[in-house]
Amino acid sequence: MPSALRSLRQEQREVVAAQRADHKTWVEIAALFSSRYGVNRRAAMRMVHDWSQRDAADQWNARWPADPKTFKNFSYWELWPSPTGHAPSLDVLGRLAELYECSVSDLLDDCANFRSTDPAYRNKKNELSRISKGVVSSSDDGEARDLGELISTLELTDVNELARLAAEWSGTLSGSSNRRELLLKLSAGLSLAAASPALADDVKPADSALELSSQREGMTGIWRSRYTYPSSGRGKDFVGEHFVVVRQQGNKLIAQSLPHSTGSSLRIELVVDGSVATGTWRETTSPHGYYKGATYHGTLQLLVDPSTRRMHGMWLGFGREFVINSGQWSLILESSSIGKNAQREYYNKK
Repeated sequence: MPSALRSLRQEQREVVAAQRADHKTWVEIAALFSSRYGVNRRAAMRMVHDWSQRDAADQWNARWPADPKTFKNFSYWELWPSPTGHAPSLDVLGRLAELYECSVSDLLDDCANFRSTDPAYRNKKNELSRISKGVVSSSDDGEARDLGELISTLELTDVNELARLAAEWSGTLSGSSNRRELLLKLSAGLSLAAASPALADDVKPADSALELSSQREGMTGIWRSRYTYPSSGRGKDFVGEHFVVVRQQGNKLIAQSLPHSTGSSLRIELVVDGSVATGTWRETTSPHGYYKGATYHGTLQLLVDPSTRRMHGMWLGFGREFVINSGQWSLILESSSIGKNAQREYYNKK
């Protein structure tokens, strides 16, 4: 029996290694684990990190020693919603999301979803599918009408539904196309367009800007920037971290890294619209490191936590030979002060 358990654990490690080598996110691998091993998303997110429940509790306690947990807590949260489980609070879910590098919704992805019982949701879904299949008409008037309908429908459509439709559309392409790379390229192009200075002021003072000023104030501060990136030459993923000074100017965020122990530097420019921050990044790598001071840049889109103390999302950029790479990126507020004394505390830290 013990050897069988070890064999299963080894199999899962090999699955994770292969998926990460293919630049899959923790969330994508967890979805695979849920299907293959019959576990819920909270258990799957722990398993893809190769943690036992005791390991996960140790990771929690290392981050939040003032709020210690045991393996039993993780067992109860993973058993929920069965009668023997305990429902995790929103605070717990937020910390689990930070621990597993995902969103709160990813931990509840397998829970009940009754949106399809809403007639308006079904009608909108059917309308979007109809328009997306025939947006180009034989006449100019027909094309303009369908395009206008598409734009109106997109404005009201959930991003998860858009993702599903995009994946469905990519499935109709010929097998010779690299569909994943095409979708990433489209996403990169749209993110660059959204971050264009020409669109930065494309908000209505009476609604979007007012909502932003009331809900997204106080994002100036020192933040810990953390992202994962693939290295084709070394055959595995790595983590890049910087402490950055973020300055807020209305709905714009400008982040510049503090002096780094390796000599690398990072600049991020974002435009915040509601709970989404979209923009660009540019990094000059360490002159003494593997990339010898090379400069890379790309696009970035992050979800802003309601507390405005955390942002997480994905980056896109071109690597060597113009291959599109992507990975997770998070920003966590460390200090609301950006004074000289506060900045010095984070100099040359990794």
